[in-house]
Amino acid sequence: MFTTLVTVTLFAAAAINGAAAQLTIQTPSMTTCEPVDLTWSSTTGPYNLIMVSPDDPCGDALVDLGDQDGTSVSWTPNVAPGTQLELSLVDANDEEAWSGTITVAQGSDTSCVPADALAAASSSSVAAVSTSVSFSSADASSAVSSISASVAVTGTTLVVTGAATASASSASASSSSGPVGAVGENGPLEASSNGAMTLATTPIMVLSAVAGILVLSL
Repeated sequence: MFTTLVTVTLFAAAAINGAAAQLTIQTPSMTTCEPVDLTWSSTTGPYNLIMVSPDDPCGDALVDLGDQDGTSVSWTPNVAPGTQLELSLVDANDEEAWSGTITVAQGSDTSCVPADALAAASSSSVAAVSTSVSFSSADASSAVSSISASVAVTGTTLVVTGAATASASSASASSSSGPVGAVGENGPLEASSNGAMTLATTPIMVLSAVAGILVLSL
């Protein structure tokens, strides 16, 4: 009687554990032409394993490793560096498991990658860099134009205030009393002998900033 109860208990426990088992698959790191072990939990085999694009997980398989009887398989990534993959696993009970997004890293060996795949990846990288540089140049040009316009407006609107009938000789006499527009204790405004106020010229640092941005935009 006791033996029968133990047998029934063990059988029930195994059935419960089997029903509660959830199919999961690991998210490994991948490098071109370097073998990697793909592993998953044990439920009911065989297991069908494919790799898809994370942007279109329900689309066509990028890599099809077929049916697997065990819970692991070794695979050598023969795809271009930078390729993004997602593992999709289905067991015999149609239970599904998905890995996280995997980005294949550049390895020291790319001999296993088809030449056309490498060429396509290289072209995509060049196009992405060119687009980035193009936008950066446009932003820099816009910034330079904005600063240049600001400097131009400043130079146009800033005038010397004072007597409208001041002669050239009066201006010369006024300038002899001190540098016009010199930056000192009184700030950028300096008083002349005839009471007129003169604003300092455009700071050299603004012009230097414009030159710096022009160099960075090249």
